[in-house]
Amino acid sequence: MKSLSEEISIKLKIYKRSYTEYTKCLIRGREVVLDGRPEEKVRQIFIYFMINKSGLFPNEIDIKVESNNHDIELYKTVKNKYFKPYHPPLMIVEVKREEEDLQNHEEQIERYLKKSGSEIGILYNYHEIIAYTKKDAVFTSNYLNSLKDIPPLILQNSNKLEKDILEFEKAVNGSFDSFIYLVKKYGEYKLNTITFRLKGEQLPVSGTFFESQDHQVNYLRNGKKRQSLNSQDFEKLVSIIY
Repeated sequence: MKSLSEEISIKLKIYKRSYTEYTKCLIRGREVVLDGRPEEKVRQIFIYFMINKSGLFPNEIDIKVESNNHDIELYKTVKNKYFKPYHPPLMIVEVKREEEDLQNHEEQIERYLKKSGSEIGILYNYHEIIAYTKKDAVFTSNYLNSLKDIPPLILQNSNKLEKDILEFEKAVNGSFDSFIYLVKKYGEYKLNTITFRLKGEQLPVSGTFFESQDHQVNYLRNGKKRQSLNSQDFEKLVSIIY
């Protein structure tokens, strides 16, 4: 295994100005200082792998850096501009300097996962990788052999969202059952706005705070008045937007 310094010299474009080393972050698109910032070096190597070696960027994942107080967040790439409900990150990555004991930061990554609703967290210091997975509020940790073990974890989590995309397409084509499935999952609160068409109405309707029972859907229409609809009223779903 190459040293971190060797990896950086091979994979990153490094330049000096006033005796200080810089590189251009592949995600943020701006200069970042490397001198005296050991965690930034590890972060840039991780980003390089995700962009150039994982086979997931940009078609399957979107990458955010220094977002929500997390070093790196990975999200599923939005492929349909009309289906953009809130989703927690597919994965949260916290990078540490080379000599750092990753196990000392277990509580940190678990806290981030709990707060964000994300199910997978990674601690990475270039030499070691620990993956944390959350299921039913229980955490499991495993050491990974290399960064190549990360894409399968991402895809496993990402595939859970594919069902929702299929249900969205069905609802857009008029399936009331799919519409009910989606409002139960994404419409309970004000977090997402669900827009749909009703038969006999010229303009689409936007709703929040959905409740459904016995194929009857109640909702707050345009933020003003509670109304209800059933399969006879429903024409098609238009969008779900965070």
